[in-house]
Amino acid sequence: MSKKKIFKWLKYFFLLNIVLLIIFAFLANRERSRMYGGLTEVVDTRQFTPYEGSFAIKNVTILSPEGDSLLPNRTIVIEKGLITTIDTISNIPKQTKTIDGNGKYLIPGLIDSHVHMFQSPNDLLLYLANGVTHVREMIGTEEHLSWREEIKKGGIGPDLYVASPRLASFDFWEGLFMSYTQGYSNVTNASDAKEKVVKYIEQGYDGIKIYSQLNRESYLAISEIKEIDVVGHIPIHLDLKDVWNGNQREVAHFEEIMNGLFREFGNPQLRENKETFFNFIDERSDAVSEALLKNDIAVTSVLWGWHTHLRQKEDLDGLLSEVEIEYVNPGISEGIKYIPEGGLGWLPQFNRVKYPEGLSEESKNKRRLFWSIYAEACERVGKNLHDRGVKILAGTDNNLSVKVPGFSLHQELQSLHKMGMSTSEVIRSATSAPAVWLNNNAGIIDSGYKANLVLLNKNPLENIMNTKTINTVIVRGQVFDRKLLDSMLNAVKDANDTSRTVDITSYMQID
Repeated sequence: MSKKKIFKWLKYFFLLNIVLLIIFAFLANRERSRMYGGLTEVVDTRQFTPYEGSFAIKNVTILSPEGDSLLPNRTIVIEKGLITTIDTISNIPKQTKTIDGNGKYLIPGLIDSHVHMFQSPNDLLLYLANGVTHVREMIGTEEHLSWREEIKKGGIGPDLYVASPRLASFDFWEGLFMSYTQGYSNVTNASDAKEKVVKYIEQGYDGIKIYSQLNRESYLAISEIKEIDVVGHIPIHLDLKDVWNGNQREVAHFEEIMNGLFREFGNPQLRENKETFFNFIDERSDAVSEALLKNDIAVTSVLWGWHTHLRQKEDLDGLLSEVEIEYVNPGISEGIKYIPEGGLGWLPQFNRVKYPEGLSEESKNKRRLFWSIYAEACERVGKNLHDRGVKILAGTDNNLSVKVPGFSLHQELQSLHKMGMSTSEVIRSATSAPAVWLNNNAGIIDSGYKANLVLLNKNPLENIMNTKTINTVIVRGQVFDRKLLDSMLNAVKDANDTSRTVDITSYMQID
Protein backbone atom coordinates (compact mmCIF):
# COMPACT_ATOMS: atom_id res chain seq x y z
CA MET A 1 0.00 0.00 0.00
CA SER A 2 1.37 3.38 -0.99
CA LYS A 3 2.12 6.11 1.54
CA LYS A 4 -0.66 8.17 -0.02
CA LYS A 5 -3.25 5.46 0.69
CA ILE A 6 -1.90 4.91 4.21
CA PHE A 7 -2.20 8.62 4.92
CA LYS A 8 -5.72 8.63 3.47
CA TRP A 9 -6.83 5.73 5.70
CA LEU A 10 -5.21 7.29 8.75
CA LYS A 11 -7.11 10.49 7.99
CA TYR A 12 -10.40 8.56 7.79
CA PHE A 13 -9.58 6.70 10.98
CA PHE A 14 -8.82 9.96 12.76
CA LEU A 15 -12.05 11.57 11.51
CA LEU A 16 -14.05 8.50 12.54
CA ASN A 17 -12.65 8.70 16.05
CA ILE A 18 -13.49 12.40 16.23
CA VAL A 19 -17.07 11.65 15.17
CA LEU A 20 -17.36 8.82 17.69
CA LEU A 21 -15.96 11.07 20.42
CA ILE A 22 -18.51 13.77 19.56
CA ILE A 23 -21.33 11.20 19.62
CA PHE A 24 -20.11 9.83 22.95
CA ALA A 25 -19.86 13.32 24.44
CA PHE A 26 -23.36 14.14 23.22
CA LEU A 27 -24.84 10.96 24.68
CA ALA A 28 -22.94 11.33 27.95
CA ASN A 29 -24.06 14.94 28.30
CA ARG A 30 -27.63 13.91 27.54
CA GLU A 31 -27.53 11.21 30.23
CA ARG A 32 -26.05 13.66 32.71
CA SER A 33 -28.77 16.16 31.89
CA ARG A 34 -31.42 13.47 32.31
CA MET A 35 -30.03 12.52 35.73
CA TYR A 36 -30.37 16.13 36.89
CA GLY A 37 -33.92 16.39 35.56
CA GLY A 38 -33.09 18.36 32.43
CA LEU A 39 -34.98 16.09 30.00
CA THR A 40 -38.23 16.02 31.96
CA GLU A 41 -41.16 17.87 30.41
CA VAL A 42 -41.37 21.42 31.78
CA VAL A 43 -44.75 22.69 32.97
CA ASP A 44 -45.94 25.83 31.18
CA THR A 45 -46.58 28.16 34.11
CA ARG A 46 -48.51 30.62 31.94
CA GLN A 47 -51.58 28.48 32.59
CA PHE A 48 -51.55 29.55 36.24
CA THR A 49 -52.90 33.01 37.01
CA PRO A 50 -52.70 33.90 40.70
CA TYR A 51 -54.56 36.97 41.90
CA GLU A 52 -52.33 40.06 41.99
CA GLY A 53 -53.50 43.30 43.55
CA SER A 54 -54.60 44.69 46.89
CA PHE A 55 -56.54 42.33 49.15
CA ALA A 56 -57.40 41.67 52.77
CA ILE A 57 -57.64 38.58 54.96
CA LYS A 58 -60.52 38.99 57.42
CA ASN A 59 -61.04 37.51 60.89
CA VAL A 60 -57.92 35.35 60.80
CA THR A 61 -55.76 34.08 63.66
CA ILE A 62 -52.15 35.13 63.03
CA LEU A 63 -48.80 34.06 64.41
CA SER A 64 -47.41 36.84 66.60
CA PRO A 65 -44.27 38.70 65.42
CA GLU A 66 -42.33 36.87 68.15
CA GLY A 67 -43.64 33.57 66.79
CA ASP A 68 -44.62 32.10 70.15
CA SER A 69 -48.34 32.87 70.35
CA LEU A 70 -51.47 33.36 68.25
CA LEU A 71 -53.41 36.60 67.84
CA PRO A 72 -57.09 35.99 67.00
CA ASN A 73 -59.60 37.99 64.95
CA ARG A 74 -57.11 40.03 62.94
CA THR A 75 -57.72 41.63 59.58
CA ILE A 76 -54.66 42.11 57.39
CA VAL A 77 -54.48 44.40 54.38
CA ILE A 78 -51.87 43.69 51.70
CA GLU A 79 -50.93 46.18 49.01
CA LYS A 80 -48.14 46.03 46.42
CA GLY A 81 -46.79 42.83 47.93
CA LEU A 82 -46.43 44.26 51.46
CA ILE A 83 -48.44 43.98 54.65
CA THR A 84 -49.76 47.51 55.17
CA THR A 85 -52.10 47.20 58.16
CA ILE A 86 -53.06 44.68 60.83
CA ASP A 87 -56.07 45.46 62.98
CA THR A 88 -58.76 43.87 65.11
CA ILE A 89 -61.45 45.65 63.13
CA SER A 90 -62.30 45.19 59.48
CA ASN A 91 -61.11 48.58 58.27
CA ILE A 92 -60.77 47.54 54.63
CA PRO A 93 -60.53 49.97 51.70
CA LYS A 94 -63.53 49.87 49.35
CA GLN A 95 -63.47 47.43 46.42
CA THR A 96 -60.63 45.47 48.02
CA LYS A 97 -60.69 41.70 47.45
CA THR A 98 -61.22 39.81 50.71
CA ILE A 99 -60.26 36.33 51.87
CA ASP A 100 -62.26 34.81 54.72
CA GLY A 101 -59.81 33.78 57.42
CA ASN A 102 -62.41 32.65 59.93
CA GLY A 103 -61.24 29.47 61.65
CA LYS A 104 -57.88 29.61 59.87
CA TYR A 105 -54.30 30.37 60.91
CA LEU A 106 -51.84 32.67 59.14
CA ILE A 107 -48.10 32.05 59.41
CA PRO A 108 -45.15 33.53 57.50
CA GLY A 109 -44.16 31.73 54.32
CA LEU A 110 -41.81 28.84 54.98
CA ILE A 111 -38.13 28.99 54.02
CA ASP A 112 -36.08 25.92 53.09
CA SER A 113 -32.45 26.84 53.74
CA HIS A 114 -30.87 23.95 51.82
CA VAL A 115 -32.24 22.78 48.48
CA HIS A 116 -30.93 21.40 45.19
CA MET A 117 -33.06 22.11 42.13
CA PHE A 118 -30.49 20.89 39.59
CA GLN A 119 -32.19 21.21 36.16
CA SER A 120 -35.75 20.83 37.44
CA PRO A 121 -37.76 24.07 37.15
CA ASN A 122 -40.99 22.23 37.98
CA ASP A 123 -39.69 22.13 41.55
CA LEU A 124 -40.56 25.82 41.83
CA LEU A 125 -44.24 24.86 41.69
CA LEU A 126 -43.78 22.15 44.32
CA TYR A 127 -42.31 24.65 46.76
CA LEU A 128 -45.24 27.05 46.45
CA ALA A 129 -47.76 24.21 46.70
CA ASN A 130 -46.18 23.33 50.05
CA GLY A 131 -46.11 26.84 51.45
CA VAL A 132 -42.40 27.36 50.80
CA THR A 133 -41.97 30.95 49.65
CA HIS A 134 -38.16 31.23 49.75
CA VAL A 135 -35.40 28.66 49.17
CA ARG A 136 -31.62 28.67 49.28
CA GLU A 137 -30.20 26.80 46.28
CA MET A 138 -26.90 25.36 47.50
CA ILE A 139 -25.33 24.17 44.23
CA GLY A 140 -26.14 27.09 41.99
CA THR A 141 -25.78 27.38 38.24
CA GLU A 142 -26.28 30.16 35.72
CA GLU A 143 -29.66 28.57 34.94
CA HIS A 144 -30.72 29.12 38.55
CA LEU A 145 -29.65 32.74 38.31
CA SER A 146 -31.95 33.17 35.32
CA TRP A 147 -34.84 31.57 37.23
CA ARG A 148 -34.21 34.00 40.08
CA GLU A 149 -34.42 36.98 37.76
CA GLU A 150 -37.56 35.67 36.00
CA ILE A 151 -39.27 35.31 39.38
CA LYS A 152 -38.27 38.84 40.36
CA LYS A 153 -40.02 40.06 37.22
CA GLY A 154 -43.27 38.37 38.21
CA GLY A 155 -42.69 34.73 37.31
CA ILE A 156 -44.20 31.95 39.40
CA GLY A 157 -41.96 30.52 42.09
CA PRO A 158 -40.49 31.16 45.53
CA ASP A 159 -37.88 33.82 46.15
CA LEU A 160 -34.46 32.36 45.35
CA TYR A 161 -31.08 32.65 47.04
CA VAL A 162 -28.49 31.09 44.73
CA ALA A 163 -25.12 29.95 46.06
CA SER A 164 -22.26 29.29 43.65
CA PRO A 165 -21.16 25.91 42.29
CA ARG A 166 -19.32 23.82 44.90
CA LEU A 167 -15.69 24.78 45.42
CA ALA A 168 -13.48 21.75 46.04
CA SER A 169 -9.86 20.69 45.48
CA PHE A 170 -9.02 17.71 43.25
CA ASP A 171 -6.03 16.74 41.14
CA PHE A 172 -6.20 17.68 37.45
CA TRP A 173 -7.87 14.61 35.95
CA GLU A 174 -10.24 13.99 38.84
CA GLY A 175 -11.09 17.68 38.77
CA LEU A 176 -12.02 17.47 35.08
CA PHE A 177 -14.24 14.46 35.74
CA MET A 178 -15.93 15.97 38.81
CA SER A 179 -16.47 19.26 37.02
CA TYR A 180 -18.05 17.63 33.98
CA THR A 181 -20.19 15.02 35.72
CA GLN A 182 -21.21 16.87 38.88
CA GLY A 183 -20.54 20.56 38.34
CA TYR A 184 -17.74 21.03 40.86
CA SER A 185 -15.54 24.11 40.65
CA ASN A 186 -11.98 22.81 41.11
CA VAL A 187 -9.54 25.12 42.93
CA THR A 188 -6.09 24.08 44.10
CA ASN A 189 -4.54 27.19 45.66
CA ALA A 190 -5.34 30.59 47.17
CA SER A 191 -4.94 32.53 43.94
CA ASP A 192 -7.21 30.17 42.03
CA ALA A 193 -9.81 30.29 44.82
CA LYS A 194 -9.91 34.09 44.94
CA GLU A 195 -10.19 34.25 41.16
CA LYS A 196 -13.21 31.92 41.22
CA VAL A 197 -14.89 33.93 43.98
CA VAL A 198 -14.47 37.18 42.04
CA LYS A 199 -15.95 35.48 38.99
CA TYR A 200 -18.98 34.25 40.94
CA ILE A 201 -19.54 37.66 42.49
CA GLU A 202 -19.52 39.22 39.01
CA GLN A 203 -22.00 36.60 37.78
CA GLY A 204 -24.43 37.54 40.53
CA TYR A 205 -24.36 34.59 42.91
CA ASP A 206 -25.61 35.29 46.43
CA GLY A 207 -23.08 33.11 48.24
CA ILE A 208 -19.96 30.97 47.82
CA LYS A 209 -20.54 27.25 48.43
CA ILE A 210 -17.72 25.51 50.28
CA TYR A 211 -17.42 21.74 49.87
CA SER A 212 -15.81 19.07 52.03
CA GLN A 213 -12.88 18.46 49.66
CA LEU A 214 -11.70 22.09 49.55
CA ASN A 215 -8.08 22.33 50.72
CA ARG A 216 -7.09 24.50 53.67
CA GLU A 217 -5.12 27.06 51.67
CA SER A 218 -8.06 27.78 49.39
CA TYR A 219 -10.54 27.91 52.27
CA LEU A 220 -8.48 30.42 54.24
CA ALA A 221 -8.13 32.60 51.14
CA ILE A 222 -11.89 32.56 50.55
CA SER A 223 -12.50 33.37 54.22
CA GLU A 224 -10.73 36.69 53.77
CA ILE A 225 -13.35 37.86 51.26
CA LYS A 226 -16.22 39.77 52.88
CA GLU A 227 -18.14 40.96 49.82
CA ILE A 228 -20.25 37.79 49.64
CA ASP A 229 -21.63 35.11 51.97
CA VAL A 230 -19.45 32.06 52.55
CA VAL A 231 -21.69 29.04 53.19
CA GLY A 232 -21.70 25.25 53.12
CA HIS A 233 -19.58 22.41 54.43
CA ILE A 234 -16.63 22.35 56.81
CA PRO A 235 -13.75 20.93 54.73
CA ILE A 236 -12.22 17.73 56.06
CA HIS A 237 -8.74 19.31 56.16
CA LEU A 238 -9.86 22.02 58.60
CA ASP A 239 -10.17 22.28 62.35
CA LEU A 240 -13.34 23.84 63.70
CA LYS A 241 -11.33 26.84 64.89
CA ASP A 242 -10.49 27.62 61.24
CA VAL A 243 -14.21 28.18 60.69
CA TRP A 244 -14.59 30.34 63.80
CA ASN A 245 -11.62 32.46 62.70
CA GLY A 246 -12.89 32.87 59.15
CA ASN A 247 -15.80 34.53 57.40
CA GLN A 248 -18.22 31.62 56.97
CA ARG A 249 -21.79 32.71 57.79
CA GLU A 250 -23.51 29.34 57.72
CA VAL A 251 -22.76 25.65 58.19
CA ALA A 252 -24.85 23.47 55.89
CA HIS A 253 -25.75 20.52 58.16
CA PHE A 254 -25.64 19.42 61.80
CA GLU A 255 -23.48 16.67 60.34
CA GLU A 256 -20.66 19.12 59.54
CA ILE A 257 -20.24 20.07 63.20
CA MET A 258 -20.51 16.42 64.23
CA ASN A 259 -17.80 15.38 61.75
CA GLY A 260 -15.54 18.19 62.96
CA LEU A 261 -15.94 16.94 66.52
CA PHE A 262 -15.33 13.37 65.39
CA ARG A 263 -12.02 14.43 63.82
CA GLU A 264 -11.09 16.05 67.14
CA PHE A 265 -12.17 12.92 68.99
CA GLY A 266 -9.53 11.04 67.04
CA ASN A 267 -10.83 7.49 67.51
CA PRO A 268 -12.19 6.00 64.28
CA GLN A 269 -13.83 3.04 66.05
CA LEU A 270 -17.20 4.71 66.54
CA ARG A 271 -19.07 1.45 67.13
CA GLU A 272 -16.92 0.58 70.14
CA ASN A 273 -16.81 4.11 71.56
CA LYS A 274 -20.37 5.42 71.28
CA GLU A 275 -20.84 6.68 74.84
CA THR A 276 -17.32 8.11 75.02
CA PHE A 277 -17.91 10.03 71.79
CA PHE A 278 -21.33 11.25 72.94
CA ASN A 279 -19.79 12.50 76.18
CA PHE A 280 -17.14 14.28 74.11
CA ILE A 281 -19.88 15.97 72.04
CA ASP A 282 -21.59 17.15 75.23
CA GLU A 283 -18.33 18.41 76.73
CA ARG A 284 -17.42 20.39 73.61
CA SER A 285 -20.90 21.80 72.97
CA ASP A 286 -20.51 24.85 75.22
CA ALA A 287 -17.32 26.01 73.48
CA VAL A 288 -18.63 25.19 69.99
CA SER A 289 -21.89 27.02 70.62
CA GLU A 290 -20.08 30.01 72.09
CA ALA A 291 -17.90 30.24 68.98
CA LEU A 292 -20.91 29.98 66.64
CA LEU A 293 -22.79 32.65 68.59
CA LYS A 294 -19.79 34.97 68.86
CA ASN A 295 -19.21 34.81 65.10
CA ASP A 296 -22.93 34.88 64.21
CA ILE A 297 -22.74 31.59 62.31
CA ALA A 298 -26.04 29.83 61.65
CA VAL A 299 -26.34 26.05 61.29
CA THR A 300 -28.79 24.42 58.88
CA SER A 301 -30.40 21.24 60.13
CA VAL A 302 -30.81 18.53 57.41
CA LEU A 303 -31.94 16.04 60.06
CA TRP A 304 -34.82 14.06 58.53
CA GLY A 305 -32.41 12.42 56.07
CA TRP A 306 -30.51 10.91 59.01
CA HIS A 307 -33.72 9.90 60.77
CA THR A 308 -34.55 7.82 57.68
CA HIS A 309 -31.05 6.82 56.53
CA LEU A 310 -31.21 3.26 57.87
CA ARG A 311 -34.65 2.75 56.39
CA GLN A 312 -33.22 3.55 52.96
CA LYS A 313 -30.79 0.71 53.50
CA GLU A 314 -33.23 -1.79 54.99
CA ASP A 315 -36.76 -0.80 53.97
CA LEU A 316 -36.35 1.26 50.81
CA ASP A 317 -39.62 0.11 49.24
CA GLY A 318 -41.54 1.01 52.38
CA LEU A 319 -39.94 4.45 52.58
CA LEU A 320 -40.54 5.18 48.90
CA SER A 321 -44.20 4.31 49.46
CA GLU A 322 -44.45 6.95 52.22
CA VAL A 323 -43.01 9.93 50.33
CA GLU A 324 -44.73 11.81 47.49
CA ILE A 325 -42.56 10.15 44.86
CA GLU A 326 -44.92 10.99 41.97
CA TYR A 327 -43.89 14.65 42.25
CA VAL A 328 -40.11 14.27 42.20
CA ASN A 329 -38.48 14.74 38.81
CA PRO A 330 -38.22 11.21 37.29
CA GLY A 331 -34.74 11.87 35.93
CA ILE A 332 -33.60 12.48 39.49
CA SER A 333 -35.47 9.56 41.05
CA GLU A 334 -34.47 7.06 38.35
CA GLY A 335 -30.77 8.01 38.25
CA ILE A 336 -28.13 6.52 35.96
CA LYS A 337 -25.64 3.72 36.45
CA TYR A 338 -22.54 5.57 35.21
CA ILE A 339 -22.06 7.64 38.37
CA PRO A 340 -23.04 5.23 41.16
CA GLU A 341 -21.45 7.11 44.05
CA GLY A 342 -21.82 10.73 43.05
CA GLY A 343 -25.01 10.38 41.06
CA LEU A 344 -28.59 10.68 42.14
CA GLY A 345 -31.19 7.93 41.95
CA TRP A 346 -33.84 6.99 44.49
CA LEU A 347 -35.30 3.79 43.10
CA PRO A 348 -33.78 0.41 44.02
CA GLN A 349 -31.84 -0.12 40.78
CA PHE A 350 -29.59 2.95 41.27
CA ASN A 351 -30.08 4.00 44.90
CA ARG A 352 -26.63 4.91 46.24
CA VAL A 353 -27.64 4.60 49.91
CA LYS A 354 -28.95 1.02 49.98
CA TYR A 355 -26.75 -1.91 51.00
CA PRO A 356 -24.65 -3.39 48.18
CA GLU A 357 -25.94 -6.65 46.72
CA GLY A 358 -24.57 -9.75 48.43
CA LEU A 359 -23.54 -8.01 51.65
CA SER A 360 -23.25 -10.51 54.49
CA GLU A 361 -25.52 -10.28 57.54
CA GLU A 362 -22.46 -9.68 59.72
CA SER A 363 -21.45 -6.68 57.59
CA LYS A 364 -25.02 -5.39 57.64
CA ASN A 365 -25.06 -5.57 61.43
CA LYS A 366 -21.83 -3.57 61.65
CA ARG A 367 -23.10 -0.94 59.22
CA ARG A 368 -26.47 -0.82 60.95
CA LEU A 369 -24.80 -0.05 64.27
CA PHE A 370 -22.44 2.52 62.75
CA TRP A 371 -25.15 4.47 60.92
CA SER A 372 -27.55 4.41 63.86
CA ILE A 373 -24.81 5.93 66.05
CA TYR A 374 -23.94 8.43 63.31
CA ALA A 375 -27.57 9.58 63.00
CA GLU A 376 -27.96 9.83 66.77
CA ALA A 377 -24.75 11.88 66.96
CA CYS A 378 -26.06 14.35 64.35
CA GLU A 379 -29.26 14.81 66.34
CA ARG A 380 -27.33 15.17 69.59
CA VAL A 381 -25.20 17.92 68.07
CA GLY A 382 -28.31 19.70 66.77
CA LYS A 383 -30.07 19.55 70.13
CA ASN A 384 -27.01 20.75 72.02
CA LEU A 385 -26.57 23.70 69.66
CA HIS A 386 -30.25 24.62 69.87
CA ASP A 387 -30.33 24.35 73.68
CA ARG A 388 -27.41 26.80 73.84
CA GLY A 389 -29.06 29.39 71.59
CA VAL A 390 -27.31 28.81 68.26
CA LYS A 391 -29.40 29.95 65.29
CA ILE A 392 -30.88 26.85 63.64
CA LEU A 393 -32.20 27.09 60.06
CA ALA A 394 -34.53 24.37 58.80
CA GLY A 395 -33.16 22.81 55.62
CA THR A 396 -33.69 19.57 53.75
CA ASP A 397 -30.95 18.91 51.17
CA ASN A 398 -33.86 17.90 48.97
CA ASN A 399 -33.72 16.06 45.67
CA LEU A 400 -31.11 13.89 47.33
CA SER A 401 -32.58 10.47 47.92
CA VAL A 402 -36.22 10.34 49.13
CA LYS A 403 -36.48 14.08 49.85
CA VAL A 404 -39.26 15.47 47.65
CA PRO A 405 -38.97 19.24 47.02
CA GLY A 406 -41.45 21.20 49.11
CA PHE A 407 -42.96 18.19 50.85
CA SER A 408 -39.69 17.31 52.58
CA LEU A 409 -39.57 20.57 54.54
CA HIS A 410 -42.62 19.47 56.52
CA GLN A 411 -40.83 16.20 57.31
CA GLU A 412 -37.79 18.20 58.43
CA LEU A 413 -39.95 20.30 60.75
CA GLN A 414 -41.31 17.11 62.31
CA SER A 415 -37.75 15.84 62.84
CA LEU A 416 -36.74 19.08 64.56
CA HIS A 417 -39.76 18.78 66.85
CA LYS A 418 -38.80 15.17 67.60
CA MET A 419 -35.28 16.44 68.42
CA GLY A 420 -36.75 18.58 71.19
CA MET A 421 -37.62 21.96 69.69
CA SER A 422 -41.06 23.35 70.57
CA THR A 423 -43.55 23.93 67.77
CA SER A 424 -42.95 27.68 67.92
CA GLU A 425 -39.17 27.18 67.80
CA VAL A 426 -39.54 24.84 64.84
CA ILE A 427 -41.68 27.35 62.95
CA ARG A 428 -39.16 30.13 63.67
CA SER A 429 -36.40 27.92 62.21
CA ALA A 430 -38.29 27.99 58.89
CA THR A 431 -39.57 31.59 59.01
CA SER A 432 -38.10 34.44 61.05
CA ALA A 433 -34.65 32.90 61.71
CA PRO A 434 -33.73 32.34 58.04
CA ALA A 435 -35.47 35.58 57.05
CA VAL A 436 -33.18 37.53 59.38
CA TRP A 437 -30.19 35.63 58.00
CA LEU A 438 -31.31 36.42 54.43
CA ASN A 439 -32.22 40.01 55.33
CA ASN A 440 -35.26 39.63 53.06
CA ASN A 441 -37.86 41.64 54.99
CA ALA A 442 -40.06 38.56 55.44
CA GLY A 443 -40.56 35.78 57.97
CA ILE A 444 -42.69 37.92 60.32
CA ILE A 445 -46.33 38.97 60.15
CA ASP A 446 -46.20 42.70 60.81
CA SER A 447 -46.80 45.98 59.01
CA GLY A 448 -44.16 46.78 56.41
CA TYR A 449 -43.04 43.20 55.89
CA LYS A 450 -43.19 41.32 52.60
CA ALA A 451 -46.44 39.43 52.07
CA ASN A 452 -44.95 35.93 51.94
CA LEU A 453 -47.62 34.09 53.91
CA VAL A 454 -49.36 30.73 54.33
CA LEU A 455 -52.98 30.33 55.41
CA LEU A 456 -53.54 27.05 57.28
CA ASN A 457 -56.71 25.17 58.17
CA LYS A 458 -55.32 23.95 61.52
CA ASN A 459 -53.24 25.38 64.37
CA PRO A 460 -49.49 24.75 63.80
CA LEU A 461 -48.57 25.56 67.41
CA GLU A 462 -50.84 22.74 68.52
CA ASN A 463 -49.31 20.18 66.16
CA ILE A 464 -46.35 20.82 63.87
CA MET A 465 -47.88 18.50 61.26
CA ASN A 466 -50.55 21.14 60.77
CA THR A 467 -48.11 23.12 58.61
CA LYS A 468 -49.29 20.73 55.89
CA THR A 469 -52.95 21.86 56.11
CA ILE A 470 -52.45 24.56 53.49
CA ASN A 471 -55.44 26.58 52.31
CA THR A 472 -53.76 29.49 50.52
CA VAL A 473 -50.18 30.55 49.74
CA ILE A 474 -49.20 34.18 49.22
CA VAL A 475 -45.80 35.11 47.77
CA ARG A 476 -44.80 38.70 47.00
CA GLY A 477 -48.54 39.48 47.13
CA GLN A 478 -49.53 36.83 44.55
CA VAL A 479 -52.42 34.73 45.88
CA PHE A 480 -52.53 30.97 45.20
CA ASP A 481 -55.73 29.39 46.51
CA ARG A 482 -56.11 25.65 47.12
CA LYS A 483 -57.63 25.01 43.72
CA LEU A 484 -54.70 26.69 41.97
CA LEU A 485 -52.15 24.90 44.16
CA ASP A 486 -53.75 21.55 43.32
CA SER A 487 -53.70 22.33 39.61
CA MET A 488 -49.97 23.10 39.90
CA LEU A 489 -49.34 19.77 41.62
CA ASN A 490 -51.37 17.91 39.00
CA ALA A 491 -49.43 19.60 36.20
CA VAL A 492 -46.10 18.52 37.71
CA LYS A 493 -47.34 14.96 38.15
CA ASP A 494 -48.60 14.84 34.55
CA ALA A 495 -45.26 16.15 33.23
CA ASN A 496 -43.40 13.56 35.29
CA ASP A 497 -45.66 10.74 34.09
CA THR A 498 -45.00 11.75 30.49
CA SER A 499 -41.23 11.68 31.08
CA ARG A 500 -40.66 8.70 33.36
CA THR A 501 -39.14 5.42 32.12
CA VAL A 502 -39.63 3.35 35.29
CA ASP A 503 -43.05 2.37 36.63
CA ILE A 504 -43.61 3.68 40.18
CA THR A 505 -47.20 2.48 40.61
CA SER A 506 -46.24 0.16 43.47
CA TYR A 507 -44.99 3.14 45.48
CA MET A 508 -47.91 5.48 44.85
CA GLN A 509 -49.89 6.74 47.83
CA ILE A 510 -53.58 5.90 47.61
CA ASP A 511 -55.94 8.45 49.19
